[in-house]
Amino acid sequence: MNLHLLKIFVQVVEENSFSRAAETLGISQPAASKSVRELESQLDAVLLERRGRFFEPTEAGQVLLEYGRSLFALEREADEALRAFNGLGRGRLRIGASTTIATYWLPPFLRRFHDRHPGITLQVVAANTHQIAARLLDCEVDVALVEGGIDDARLEIRPWRSEEMIVISPREALLPVAGDEAEPWGPQTTWIVRERGSGSRDATEALLRRIGAESAEIIEVGSNEAIVQAVAAGIGCGVVPRICARDALALGRVRRHVPVSGPIERALYRLRLPHRPVSPAALAFEALLAVPESAED
Repeated sequence: MNLHLLKIFVQVVEENSFSRAAETLGISQPAASKSVRELESQLDAVLLERRGRFFEPTEAGQVLLEYGRSLFALEREADEALRAFNGLGRGRLRIGASTTIATYWLPPFLRRFHDRHPGITLQVVAANTHQIAARLLDCEVDVALVEGGIDDARLEIRPWRSEEMIVISPREALLPVAGDEAEPWGPQTTWIVRERGSGSRDATEALLRRIGAESAEIIEVGSNEAIVQAVAAGIGCGVVPRICARDALALGRVRRHVPVSGPIERALYRLRLPHRPVSPAALAFEALLAVPESAED
């Protein structure tokens, strides 16, 4: 099998576009199309089911895609194993982080690392918890920090720190304030939630189960900041990390509530691939993560 043709096929499917794949690979769009047809001819199998401008992998194409992804992940891992012998004078460190971590917790660590190792180029990938775990498994990031629980035997999961989650409601809502015995929501409450795969979504669903509101109406949005803005607009209630709502709370745009069952705490985690070599840059960054910021100041 021609690995060059296989790489083009994998890129075409992942980009869902011949033109975008060609641009990523630095080749022409006709060359990308010709390469996929040549691979199909070599394997004597139809890999893509074409419907005009659109396509999707056939059953055979899906099987080949999974093998191709695994093969090129191993290629990246082998490359990283060799680069791990280099020092910290230059290089690149790719950090994958759940959205809240990337936005609020990560910046001070990035500053401290850059001050110490200015020759290392930093790249941050922000996505939800399950997407970051998938990127680590594919060797697309060197350090992974997530907000939600991951159950995957291929990963080593280490607690990093904890953060407080809070319930917020619109400022004008006629609800009890924090500390009242009654819950500050009712059966008609609309809940603003993150997408599935997000650690914040897991925390929200856990609370709704605790209060017997699994069937409540929900509106799904793509970030905790969007939850805060939707709640401030009076749409409903939401569960977000306290750090995400601090400005809106200080400005009086939303109200904070503590469930009768008590405060909501969730753990943040570092993920590792147990058998993957860890580069000096990744080790140096993880060492910073283990030191509280106050200890550095």
